Amino acid sequence: MKKPPLINSSIQTLENVITVLKAGTWEWNLQTGSVTVNRFWYDMLGYEDAEPEMTMQAWQDMIHSDDLETVMSAVKKHLDGNSKVYEVEFRLKHRNGQWVWIKSSGRIMEYDGNRDPLYFCGVHIEITEKKTVQAELRAANELFRFLFSNSGDAILLLKGRTIIDCNSRALTRFECPDRNRITGKSLLDYAPARQPDGSDSSERYDASVRAAATGRPQWFSWQCLTMNNREFTCEICLNKLLANPEGYLVALLQQT
Repeated sequence: MKKPPLINSSIQTLENVITVLKAGTWEWNLQTGSVTVNRFWYDMLGYEDAEPEMTMQAWQDMIHSDDLETVMSAVKKHLDGNSKVYEVEFRLKHRNGQWVWIKSSGRIMEYDGNRDPLYFCGVHIEITEKKTVQAELRAANELFRFLFSNSGDAILLLKGRTIIDCNSRALTRFECPDRNRITGKSLLDYAPARQPDGSDSSERYDASVRAAATGRPQWFSWQCLTMNNREFTCEICLNKLLANPEGYLVALLQQT
């Protein structure tokens, strides 16, 4: 029996989406235990079609030991009717021995007359690059936080012209007893209206912030005021924090 044109069109659209995304599809027959996967499922793990023959046990053997409990818990939760969709991120072992990060999503597609599940179907999307970038960002942020906390120089973290954090050395330098007294303010709140060279502090500072926000580091001499109105001069390096997606700026103050 020929399928109606609308069904044929929908099937073709679905196949096109799978091809474009290179999505690995899987179908688990819960009655027989058989598992059917497509060529993209095998491709992302470095295998030829139908090599190895896929079974639930073979799939579980490929899962990283640190992820297995999380994955099987998500499967059970969905099969027990406690989640609308099955969705989990985990690592599968590539043929070359490396680990591939997978985002797996699926749902029960068919039930029998007793409402027992018959077919559990879904897709695998490789997200290794995304996970690698996330790990690199975490490492960069951890390194920044270590240097931020242990630096001998005063460091301010800025969002635009606003101070959102500072290290202990900055509190000492500005004679500030409490971090909450400095955050939410601008470096202009701790500077005279004009710099020693006669330049307008606000104009100069705003120009430096705008330039730094584009990724161009700014070095400039700056006269500051402590909370007790004592003056001190420093060299400021103002730079964009590339490891942070918010695009925060870092101001490093070196006293001269």
